[in-house]
Amino acid sequence: MEFFFILPLKNPVAVFALVMAIIFIAPIIFNRIKIPGIVGLIIFGTIFGPSVLGMLERNETIELLGIVGLIYLMFMVGLSIDLNQFQKMKVKSLTFGLLSFFIPQLSSVFLAPIFLGFSFEASLLLGSIVGSHTLLAYPIANRLGIAKNASVIMTMGGTIITDGFSLMLLALVAAGAFAGQLEVSFAYTFVLPVIVFLTVTMIGLPKLGRWFFKTARMDGNTNYVFLISLLFVTAFIAESVGLAAMIGAFLAGLSLNRLVPDNSTMMNRIQFVGNALFIPFFLISVGMLVDVKALFSSLDVWIMALFFTALVLVGKFLATAITVGVFRFSKAELFTIFGLSTPQAASTLAVTLVGFELGFFGQVTVNAVVILILVTCLVGPWFVEKFGRELAKEEASSPYKPSNAPQRILVPLANPQTADSLMDIAIFIQQKNAEEPLYPLSVVREKENVDADVAASEKMLSHAVVHAAAAERSVSPVTRVDLNIANGIIRAIRELRITHIIIGWNGEISARDKIFGSILDLLLKRTDELFMVCKVDQPINTTKRVILLVPPYFQLEKGFSDAMVTIQKLIQQSGANAILCTMEQNRKLISEIMAEKEPKITPKVLNIDNWNQLFYSDKLQIDDNDLIVLMSGREGSISWQPYLKTLPRQISTHFNENNFVIIYPSESKDGLNQSVSIRFSDEGDIPELKIEDITFNIEKQSYEDVLKSVLAHPFRNDEHAFGKVLKKLIAKGPDNTTLELPNTILTFVTTSFVNEPRILCGFSKTGFPHPISKDNIHGIFALLMPEDADIEASLHIIARITRFFKYNKRYENLKEVVDEVTLKKELLEKGLQRED
Repeated sequence: MEFFFILPLKNPVAVFALVMAIIFIAPIIFNRIKIPGIVGLIIFGTIFGPSVLGMLERNETIELLGIVGLIYLMFMVGLSIDLNQFQKMKVKSLTFGLLSFFIPQLSSVFLAPIFLGFSFEASLLLGSIVGSHTLLAYPIANRLGIAKNASVIMTMGGTIITDGFSLMLLALVAAGAFAGQLEVSFAYTFVLPVIVFLTVTMIGLPKLGRWFFKTARMDGNTNYVFLISLLFVTAFIAESVGLAAMIGAFLAGLSLNRLVPDNSTMMNRIQFVGNALFIPFFLISVGMLVDVKALFSSLDVWIMALFFTALVLVGKFLATAITVGVFRFSKAELFTIFGLSTPQAASTLAVTLVGFELGFFGQVTVNAVVILILVTCLVGPWFVEKFGRELAKEEASSPYKPSNAPQRILVPLANPQTADSLMDIAIFIQQKNAEEPLYPLSVVREKENVDADVAASEKMLSHAVVHAAAAERSVSPVTRVDLNIANGIIRAIRELRITHIIIGWNGEISARDKIFGSILDLLLKRTDELFMVCKVDQPINTTKRVILLVPPYFQLEKGFSDAMVTIQKLIQQSGANAILCTMEQNRKLISEIMAEKEPKITPKVLNIDNWNQLFYSDKLQIDDNDLIVLMSGREGSISWQPYLKTLPRQISTHFNENNFVIIYPSESKDGLNQSVSIRFSDEGDIPELKIEDITFNIEKQSYEDVLKSVLAHPFRNDEHAFGKVLKKLIAKGPDNTTLELPNTILTFVTTSFVNEPRILCGFSKTGFPHPISKDNIHGIFALLMPEDADIEASLHIIARITRFFKYNKRYENLKEVVDEVTLKKELLEKGLQRED
């Protein structure tokens, strides 16, 4: 028993038990006193390390686990970056990275020789120390749900700039570049290997990973081991060519980013192992570096440490403040960026140890750097914890977004081989912190010996539950027994109030017992919810591009907005590039919507003129790694065309190896319908004519009855207002300008029932009689103005409406329109722009 109480502990079981106890206890204690848990791990590392209690020795095992933790942390950072957002943030990341490195670096070069008597080379190395930073507080940002915030992504991108410059300067100083000793061999011993390494990593790793996931089809554990193997091989090669292992780890994460979706079970597995084990080991090892006795042995250590700390804190804050001022970030984002970019650990240690070995730094400098590491590792996480919470509150209180709408996702399962893929799609399109569970469904056809089939279906459902649980998703499996499969699914949709249905398809259309035949037809006819019909033959994470096919008038569908948000989530999670295929007149509207709605996607746009010959066009080049997504309307809907019935067959025939998704939007939610209107002026001085304020196909009747028809919809819920406004319009009579707009009545009244000008109108194909004209009237415009409006403003609006239609050659077409759907198509296809 004495063996276990000899300090430092030598028994590996005792050492591991103590470390695990620290990992468990430290965060709990420090979170209770409002200090980030990772700070507690560093402090506990110091207390139990060699300089205080001496229970743990910083031996090779601890150093190994610490290095593994750092490498793992940088790998997680690379994997977590939203590459679509990162592409947009590259200028900001570059700006911040350069400022964050060169402000402390130049301060060191100018001040260190004066105050510390450092040589030029030592000052450069000190600048590399204080200019770099380690994303020690990233786990806090991830836990708070702000890892996708623009400021956090910018800081993550800036990390590779700062650490890259830091290690590059270290290599140059070590090679004697600033002492006139740089040899020609440096070019092919450092520069050339680094270029080759970067090329192979950024091009070769994604191809290798995609090949593995497509061909191996292993279980989750094997896939995890494959990724970790790539991580450490890449880190080792990076170190071999003269870069730091953490740079290799970050690049490995960046290159494999698109293969590990943020909401996937694999990402959850990677983050769990890192946050629970490897990263805490790294933090404890940092705390064990502190030599408490040395800290109090000399005042010079504290003076130098104070100087180093000032360089970091002032330099990083100035860099952050300038960046925030230029790019208009908030106060919470400012201090979050500062907190993320302050901690010194990885590059700091590497540069310090090399500088000590080369003779540029003494023991006092090393001890001062250790204090610097301790202080910045305490300060940075505190700022991220405090202001990251404020940032999370800002995001939570931002205006409502359709992507945050409550979702109830049903996944009917029939084939165990595709069950995981369908559940993955459900996980991808669901919000990460959704309160509603996923509903995997199995419908068993009722017959005599149904129990065996129910047992088999429940076994498949249990596998789906385990798969989704690995991604930390709540799951509520559902089993239905019914004589008809479609009826069982419809019953589940209604009972569970489902909003989204993800259903599989095997690509075969002709047989009636296949899902795309009779069952799907019945489901689409008898339900209004959004359907995703999925043919998944390859892992979704191997997708390189999403080919999004949006047919004419799809943006007029009810549920268009929700359908776009759904596919944008799928694109974001797959990490793929988006190719939008649509008609010329729709491209601007749809691409702008994709760039504005969360998650924002900027697609490349291809104009498709002939949808009947879609796959015979040279414009559309599709390879095996593309996911084809067809936006399709239900038969009889506004966007439905006969070719949409045969398009799925063409896709499955021409591209039978590709993944394929058909989205049928919801028929119960308004998409862009309410925003379709006629705009009379770009200056905003004339109210828009909303589609719902237009009455179509008025029958031949009296002027009073026409007015009743025009007022019926706007005042359908207020009979009193309807009667008052009608009485005023009848008494007022028309302010007619028949010479300007033949066979048209224009009139206006003031009323207390509107707060702003509102235009109502009606059209009649047959016409109706009125004394002011010998011919029948075909159009009427009624302008309702607030009571305090002056007559000049009313006449100005009437005149602008008259001028707009007088010079518009399509006014005659407008009078021929018989319903809302036709007008919407007319607006989008031909427009109603003024033509002088």
